[in-house]
Amino acid sequence: YNKVNKFTTGFQNIVDAFGVASYREVNPTPYTIITFPFLFAVMFGDCGHGMIMAMFALFLVLNEKKLAAMKDSEMFGTFYSGRYIILLMGCFSIYTGLIYNDCFSKSFNIFGSSWHVTAEIGPETREEVSLSVDRDFDKHNPYPFGLDPIWQLALNKLTFTNSYKMKTSIVLGVTHMMFGIILSYHNHVYFKRTLNIWACFVPEVIFLMSIFGYLVYMIFYKWIMIDSKFHAANGGAESLLLMLIGMFTNFGAPEKNPVNGTGIPPGQFYIGEKHMENFLVAIALLAVPYLLLTKPIVMYMRNRAKKRATSFPGFEELEMSKLLKDEEVPRDEEKSEEFEIGDIVVHQAIHT
Repeated sequence: YNKVNKFTTGFQNIVDAFGVASYREVNPTPYTIITFPFLFAVMFGDCGHGMIMAMFALFLVLNEKKLAAMKDSEMFGTFYSGRYIILLMGCFSIYTGLIYNDCFSKSFNIFGSSWHVTAEIGPETREEVSLSVDRDFDKHNPYPFGLDPIWQLALNKLTFTNSYKMKTSIVLGVTHMMFGIILSYHNHVYFKRTLNIWACFVPEVIFLMSIFGYLVYMIFYKWIMIDSKFHAANGGAESLLLMLIGMFTNFGAPEKNPVNGTGIPPGQFYIGEKHMENFLVAIALLAVPYLLLTKPIVMYMRNRAKKRATSFPGFEELEMSKLLKDEEVPRDEEKSEEFEIGDIVVHQAIHT
Protein backbone atom coordinates (compact mmCIF):
# COMPACT_ATOMS: atom_id res chain seq x y z
CA TYR A 1 0.00 0.00 0.00
CA ASN A 2 1.31 3.42 -1.00
CA LYS A 3 -0.43 6.56 0.18
CA VAL A 4 -1.32 8.70 -2.84
CA ASN A 5 -3.34 11.80 -3.66
CA LYS A 6 -4.89 13.17 -6.84
CA PHE A 7 -1.50 14.50 -8.00
CA THR A 8 0.56 11.33 -7.44
CA THR A 9 -2.09 8.73 -8.38
CA GLY A 10 -1.25 8.80 -12.09
CA PHE A 11 2.48 8.41 -11.47
CA GLN A 12 1.91 5.57 -9.00
CA ASN A 13 -0.19 3.75 -11.63
CA ILE A 14 2.67 4.03 -14.13
CA VAL A 15 5.13 2.57 -11.63
CA ASP A 16 2.73 -0.24 -10.65
CA ALA A 17 2.29 -1.13 -14.33
CA PHE A 18 6.00 -2.08 -14.43
CA GLY A 19 6.13 -3.71 -11.01
CA VAL A 20 4.81 -3.28 -7.49
CA ALA A 21 7.42 -2.66 -4.81
CA SER A 22 7.59 -5.12 -1.92
CA TYR A 23 6.75 -4.13 1.63
CA ARG A 24 9.13 -1.44 2.97
CA GLU A 25 11.05 -1.19 -0.30
CA VAL A 26 11.86 2.22 -1.74
CA ASN A 27 8.92 3.52 -3.76
CA PRO A 28 10.30 5.18 -6.93
CA THR A 29 7.12 7.16 -7.60
CA PRO A 30 8.32 10.47 -6.04
CA TYR A 31 11.34 10.43 -8.37
CA THR A 32 9.17 9.42 -11.34
CA ILE A 33 7.18 12.65 -10.91
CA ILE A 34 10.22 14.50 -12.31
CA THR A 35 12.04 11.92 -14.44
CA PHE A 36 9.05 10.65 -16.46
CA PRO A 37 7.76 13.98 -17.84
CA PHE A 38 11.29 15.34 -18.29
CA LEU A 39 12.48 12.36 -20.34
CA PHE A 40 9.31 12.72 -22.40
CA ALA A 41 10.18 16.38 -22.98
CA VAL A 42 13.69 15.45 -24.12
CA MET A 43 12.08 13.44 -26.94
CA PHE A 44 9.26 15.94 -27.52
CA GLY A 45 11.15 19.24 -27.36
CA ASP A 46 8.82 21.74 -29.01
CA CYS A 47 7.66 24.74 -27.00
CA GLY A 48 4.64 25.29 -29.28
CA HIS A 49 3.24 21.78 -28.94
CA GLY A 50 4.25 21.79 -25.26
CA MET A 51 2.20 24.94 -24.68
CA ILE A 52 -0.86 23.30 -26.24
CA MET A 53 -0.42 20.25 -23.99
CA ALA A 54 0.07 22.40 -20.90
CA MET A 55 -3.00 24.54 -21.65
CA PHE A 56 -5.16 21.45 -22.25
CA ALA A 57 -3.99 19.84 -19.00
CA LEU A 58 -4.42 23.11 -17.09
CA PHE A 59 -8.03 23.26 -18.30
CA LEU A 60 -8.60 19.75 -16.93
CA VAL A 61 -6.97 20.63 -13.60
CA LEU A 62 -8.89 23.87 -13.07
CA ASN A 63 -12.22 22.22 -13.95
CA GLU A 64 -11.56 18.81 -12.40
CA LYS A 65 -14.63 18.94 -10.14
CA LYS A 66 -16.98 19.74 -13.04
CA LEU A 67 -15.38 17.12 -15.27
CA ALA A 68 -15.30 14.40 -12.60
CA ALA A 69 -18.68 13.10 -13.78
CA MET A 70 -17.19 12.29 -17.21
CA LYS A 71 -14.21 10.31 -15.93
CA ASP A 72 -16.08 7.01 -16.36
CA SER A 73 -15.71 7.40 -20.12
CA GLU A 74 -12.86 5.17 -21.27
CA MET A 75 -11.24 7.71 -23.62
CA PHE A 76 -11.80 10.86 -21.55
CA GLY A 77 -11.06 9.04 -18.30
CA THR A 78 -7.51 8.32 -19.51
CA PHE A 79 -6.83 12.02 -20.04
CA TYR A 80 -8.61 13.00 -16.83
CA SER A 81 -6.67 10.58 -14.61
CA GLY A 82 -3.39 11.69 -16.19
CA ARG A 83 -4.10 15.42 -16.22
CA TYR A 84 -1.22 16.25 -13.87
CA ILE A 85 1.16 14.05 -15.88
CA ILE A 86 0.17 15.84 -19.09
CA LEU A 87 0.58 19.22 -17.36
CA LEU A 88 4.15 18.45 -16.30
CA MET A 89 4.98 16.94 -19.69
CA GLY A 90 3.76 20.12 -21.38
CA CYS A 91 5.72 22.41 -19.02
CA PHE A 92 8.94 20.42 -19.48
CA SER A 93 8.37 20.33 -23.27
CA ILE A 94 8.22 24.13 -23.29
CA TYR A 95 11.57 24.22 -21.47
CA THR A 96 13.33 21.72 -23.74
CA GLY A 97 11.73 23.36 -26.78
CA LEU A 98 13.36 26.64 -25.81
CA ILE A 99 16.69 24.82 -25.41
CA TYR A 100 16.28 23.25 -28.86
CA ASN A 101 15.03 26.66 -30.12
CA ASP A 102 12.14 24.84 -31.73
CA CYS A 103 8.56 26.11 -31.94
CA PHE A 104 6.42 24.32 -34.52
CA SER A 105 9.69 23.53 -36.37
CA LYS A 106 10.64 27.23 -36.42
CA SER A 107 13.35 29.02 -34.45
CA PHE A 108 13.28 32.24 -32.45
CA ASN A 109 15.92 34.88 -33.10
CA ILE A 110 15.58 36.76 -29.84
CA PHE A 111 19.22 37.64 -29.11
CA GLY A 112 20.55 37.76 -32.65
CA SER A 113 22.76 35.09 -34.17
CA SER A 114 26.35 34.86 -33.01
CA TRP A 115 27.43 34.18 -36.59
CA HIS A 116 27.83 36.73 -39.37
CA VAL A 117 25.64 35.91 -42.36
CA THR A 118 25.94 37.55 -45.77
CA ALA A 119 23.55 37.05 -48.67
CA GLU A 120 24.99 36.48 -52.14
CA ILE A 121 22.77 36.93 -55.17
CA GLY A 122 23.56 34.64 -58.07
CA PRO A 123 24.89 36.32 -61.25
CA GLU A 124 22.60 34.44 -63.62
CA THR A 125 19.25 34.50 -61.82
CA ARG A 126 18.55 37.04 -59.16
CA GLU A 127 15.88 34.76 -57.68
CA GLU A 128 18.35 32.31 -56.18
CA VAL A 129 19.94 33.60 -53.00
CA SER A 130 22.66 31.71 -51.12
CA LEU A 131 23.82 32.45 -47.60
CA SER A 132 27.43 32.24 -46.54
CA VAL A 133 28.40 31.96 -42.88
CA ASP A 134 31.83 33.07 -41.68
CA ARG A 135 33.72 30.32 -39.85
CA ASP A 136 34.67 32.73 -37.07
CA PHE A 137 32.24 34.11 -34.52
CA ASP A 138 30.90 37.55 -35.42
CA LYS A 139 30.47 38.03 -31.67
CA HIS A 140 32.78 36.89 -28.90
CA ASN A 141 30.16 34.78 -27.14
CA PRO A 142 27.78 32.01 -28.22
CA TYR A 143 24.00 32.29 -28.33
CA PRO A 144 22.87 33.02 -24.73
CA PHE A 145 20.18 30.33 -24.41
CA GLY A 146 19.45 27.33 -26.59
CA LEU A 147 20.58 26.66 -30.14
CA ASP A 148 21.66 29.46 -32.41
CA PRO A 149 18.89 30.13 -35.00
CA ILE A 150 21.55 30.05 -37.75
CA TRP A 151 21.31 26.25 -37.62
CA GLN A 152 17.97 26.51 -39.43
CA LEU A 153 19.96 27.52 -42.54
CA ALA A 154 22.71 24.94 -42.20
CA LEU A 155 22.84 21.97 -44.56
CA ASN A 156 24.01 19.74 -41.71
CA LYS A 157 21.26 20.88 -39.35
CA LEU A 158 19.75 17.41 -38.88
CA THR A 159 23.17 15.84 -38.45
CA PHE A 160 24.06 18.29 -35.69
CA THR A 161 20.71 18.40 -33.87
CA ASN A 162 20.20 14.62 -33.98
CA SER A 163 23.72 14.07 -32.65
CA TYR A 164 23.18 16.63 -29.89
CA LYS A 165 19.83 15.15 -28.85
CA MET A 166 21.14 11.58 -28.96
CA LYS A 167 24.15 12.40 -26.79
CA THR A 168 21.96 14.29 -24.34
CA SER A 169 19.58 11.32 -24.18
CA ILE A 170 22.50 8.96 -23.49
CA VAL A 171 23.74 11.15 -20.63
CA LEU A 172 20.28 11.38 -19.06
CA GLY A 173 19.53 7.69 -19.66
CA VAL A 174 22.75 6.44 -18.05
CA THR A 175 22.21 8.82 -15.13
CA HIS A 176 18.66 7.50 -14.75
CA MET A 177 19.82 3.86 -14.75
CA MET A 178 22.57 4.61 -12.25
CA PHE A 179 20.05 6.31 -9.98
CA GLY A 180 17.84 3.21 -10.08
CA ILE A 181 20.78 0.99 -9.12
CA ILE A 182 21.53 3.31 -6.19
CA LEU A 183 17.92 2.93 -5.00
CA SER A 184 18.36 -0.85 -5.09
CA TYR A 185 21.45 -0.41 -2.90
CA HIS A 186 19.33 1.33 -0.24
CA ASN A 187 16.91 -1.61 -0.36
CA HIS A 188 19.74 -4.09 0.15
CA VAL A 189 21.14 -2.09 3.08
CA TYR A 190 17.73 -1.72 4.75
CA PHE A 191 16.93 -5.43 4.52
CA LYS A 192 20.55 -6.35 5.40
CA ARG A 193 21.06 -8.32 2.19
CA THR A 194 24.84 -8.26 2.13
CA LEU A 195 25.01 -10.89 -0.59
CA ASN A 196 22.88 -8.75 -2.93
CA ILE A 197 25.26 -5.83 -2.47
CA TRP A 198 28.34 -7.81 -3.53
CA ALA A 199 26.64 -10.14 -6.03
CA CYS A 200 24.22 -7.67 -7.69
CA PHE A 201 24.92 -4.02 -6.93
CA VAL A 202 28.72 -4.05 -7.34
CA PRO A 203 28.90 -5.91 -10.70
CA GLU A 204 25.99 -3.85 -12.07
CA VAL A 205 27.83 -0.62 -11.25
CA ILE A 206 31.09 -1.98 -12.70
CA PHE A 207 29.48 -3.02 -15.99
CA LEU A 208 27.38 0.14 -16.37
CA MET A 209 30.19 2.58 -15.58
CA SER A 210 32.95 0.77 -17.48
CA ILE A 211 30.98 0.86 -20.75
CA PHE A 212 28.25 3.47 -20.68
CA GLY A 213 29.77 5.61 -17.93
CA TYR A 214 32.92 5.82 -20.04
CA LEU A 215 30.79 6.78 -23.05
CA VAL A 216 29.20 9.62 -21.05
CA TYR A 217 32.67 10.77 -19.99
CA MET A 218 33.81 10.79 -23.63
CA ILE A 219 30.73 12.78 -24.68
CA PHE A 220 31.69 15.59 -22.30
CA TYR A 221 35.36 15.19 -23.20
CA LYS A 222 34.58 15.65 -26.90
CA TRP A 223 32.33 18.63 -26.21
CA ILE A 224 34.93 20.41 -24.07
CA MET A 225 38.38 19.36 -25.28
CA ILE A 226 38.01 18.71 -29.02
CA ASP A 227 38.32 21.97 -30.96
CA SER A 228 39.30 23.18 -34.42
CA LYS A 229 43.01 22.80 -33.59
CA PHE A 230 42.50 19.12 -32.80
CA HIS A 231 40.63 18.63 -36.08
CA ALA A 232 43.38 20.36 -38.04
CA ALA A 233 46.17 18.35 -36.39
CA ASN A 234 44.46 14.94 -36.45
CA GLY A 235 42.31 15.20 -39.56
CA GLY A 236 39.04 15.18 -37.64
CA ALA A 237 37.67 13.40 -34.58
CA GLU A 238 36.47 9.82 -34.42
CA SER A 239 32.76 9.11 -34.04
CA LEU A 240 31.85 8.09 -30.50
CA LEU A 241 29.62 5.33 -31.89
CA LEU A 242 32.57 3.85 -33.79
CA MET A 243 34.70 4.25 -30.67
CA LEU A 244 32.18 2.26 -28.61
CA ILE A 245 31.97 -0.49 -31.25
CA GLY A 246 35.75 -0.54 -31.58
CA MET A 247 36.14 -1.14 -27.85
CA PHE A 248 34.80 -4.67 -28.44
CA THR A 249 35.78 -5.42 -32.04
CA ASN A 250 39.38 -4.23 -31.51
CA PHE A 251 39.70 -5.56 -27.97
CA GLY A 252 43.32 -6.39 -27.16
CA ALA A 253 44.75 -4.47 -30.12
CA PRO A 254 47.89 -2.43 -29.30
CA GLU A 255 47.87 1.35 -29.43
CA LYS A 256 48.93 2.88 -32.74
CA ASN A 257 51.97 5.09 -33.10
CA PRO A 258 51.32 8.84 -33.38
CA VAL A 259 51.83 10.35 -36.85
CA ASN A 260 51.61 14.04 -35.94
CA GLY A 261 53.14 16.50 -33.54
CA THR A 262 50.37 16.16 -30.94
CA GLY A 263 51.53 12.70 -29.85
CA ILE A 264 47.96 11.35 -30.15
CA PRO A 265 47.60 8.25 -32.37
CA PRO A 266 45.17 8.53 -35.31
CA GLY A 267 41.56 7.73 -34.52
CA GLN A 268 41.99 8.44 -30.80
CA PHE A 269 41.10 11.31 -28.49
CA TYR A 270 43.98 11.13 -26.01
CA ILE A 271 47.24 9.33 -25.34
CA GLY A 272 46.74 5.89 -23.80
CA GLU A 273 43.10 5.65 -24.88
CA LYS A 274 43.44 2.11 -26.25
CA HIS A 275 44.98 0.79 -23.01
CA MET A 276 42.17 2.37 -20.98
CA GLU A 277 39.46 0.92 -23.24
CA ASN A 278 40.99 -2.58 -23.12
CA PHE A 279 41.00 -2.41 -19.32
CA LEU A 280 37.38 -1.23 -19.14
CA VAL A 281 36.14 -3.93 -21.53
CA ALA A 282 38.04 -6.60 -19.58
CA ILE A 283 36.45 -5.72 -16.22
CA ALA A 284 33.02 -5.37 -17.89
CA LEU A 285 33.31 -8.88 -19.36
CA LEU A 286 34.41 -10.25 -16.00
CA ALA A 287 31.44 -8.60 -14.30
CA VAL A 288 28.95 -10.56 -16.46
CA PRO A 289 29.69 -14.11 -15.17
CA TYR A 290 30.25 -12.68 -11.69
CA LEU A 291 26.75 -11.16 -11.73
CA LEU A 292 25.19 -14.29 -13.23
CA LEU A 293 26.79 -17.01 -11.09
CA THR A 294 27.90 -15.61 -7.74
CA LYS A 295 24.52 -15.34 -6.00
CA PRO A 296 23.16 -18.74 -7.16
CA ILE A 297 26.38 -20.53 -6.13
CA VAL A 298 26.57 -18.86 -2.71
CA MET A 299 22.89 -19.47 -1.96
CA TYR A 300 23.19 -23.09 -3.10
CA MET A 301 26.14 -23.64 -0.75
CA ARG A 302 24.28 -21.92 2.11
CA ASN A 303 21.25 -24.12 1.51
CA ARG A 304 23.37 -27.30 1.57
CA ALA A 305 25.05 -26.19 4.81
CA LYS A 306 21.67 -25.45 6.35
CA LYS A 307 20.34 -28.90 5.40
CA ARG A 308 23.37 -30.57 6.95
CA ALA A 309 22.97 -28.54 10.14
CA THR A 310 19.29 -29.46 10.47
CA SER A 311 19.73 -33.16 9.69
CA PHE A 312 21.41 -34.29 12.94
CA PRO A 313 19.33 -36.40 15.38
CA GLY A 314 17.39 -34.45 17.98
CA PHE A 315 17.17 -31.21 15.98
CA GLU A 316 13.36 -31.16 16.00
CA GLU A 317 13.30 -31.76 19.77
CA LEU A 318 15.75 -28.87 20.23
CA GLU A 319 13.55 -26.53 18.21
CA MET A 320 10.49 -27.61 20.16
CA SER A 321 12.24 -26.88 23.45
CA LYS A 322 13.01 -23.38 22.25
CA LEU A 323 9.36 -22.77 21.47
CA LEU A 324 8.28 -24.12 24.85
CA LYS A 325 10.64 -21.73 26.58
CA ASP A 326 9.13 -18.85 24.50
CA GLU A 327 12.54 -18.00 23.15
CA GLU A 328 12.51 -15.78 20.10
CA VAL A 329 13.88 -17.54 17.03
CA PRO A 330 16.17 -15.32 14.97
CA ARG A 331 14.86 -14.33 11.54
CA ASP A 332 17.59 -16.25 9.72
CA GLU A 333 16.56 -19.43 11.56
CA GLU A 334 12.88 -19.14 10.75
CA LYS A 335 11.52 -21.74 8.38
CA SER A 336 11.75 -20.35 4.86
CA GLU A 337 10.26 -21.41 1.55
CA GLU A 338 11.75 -24.31 -0.34
CA PHE A 339 14.99 -23.38 -2.03
CA GLU A 340 14.75 -23.22 -5.86
CA ILE A 341 18.07 -22.73 -7.63
CA GLY A 342 16.32 -22.34 -10.99
CA ASP A 343 14.34 -19.28 -9.89
CA ILE A 344 17.48 -17.62 -8.58
CA VAL A 345 19.37 -18.30 -11.82
CA VAL A 346 16.52 -16.86 -13.89
CA HIS A 347 16.39 -13.79 -11.62
CA GLN A 348 20.13 -13.22 -11.99
CA ALA A 349 19.89 -13.76 -15.77
CA ILE A 350 17.32 -10.96 -15.92
CA HIS A 351 19.66 -8.69 -13.95
CA THR A 352 22.55 -9.66 -16.22
